[in-house]
Amino acid sequence: MSSSYYRENEKSESFGVESTCLGDSRVYERPFFFIGVPLIMVAFGGLFSKYESTFSIAYESGTTLVLYHGLCIVSKDDKLSIRGKWYRGKKLGIQGDIVVADRVENLSSGIVFARQ
Repeated sequence: MSSSYYRENEKSESFGVESTCLGDSRVYERPFFFIGVPLIMVAFGGLFSKYESTFSIAYESGTTLVLYHGLCIVSKDDKLSIRGKWYRGKKLGIQGDIVVADRVENLSSGIVFARQ
């Protein structure tokens, strides 16, 4: 079965929830575009990248992984309001659920991270 078939038939839920953050967020820089000429070990050009943030929350007496495409800085024990697509982890081969967040509001500090 191809990956495009799996993505088309995958069901996700889009809703929001208020929860507590279980750990500090991790921010990763993910390369997505390269312009230039690669020569053995040296490349002339530029590598463009995007930021992604991950953290876990307590939800339904378990943990849920949150992925936010962008910079989202939260700390342990922050109260969060999260909106996005929720995927069941069993369909993806992992234990627990995953949220691909569109909006993360830190209720403890009042900071809002939202994708436009």
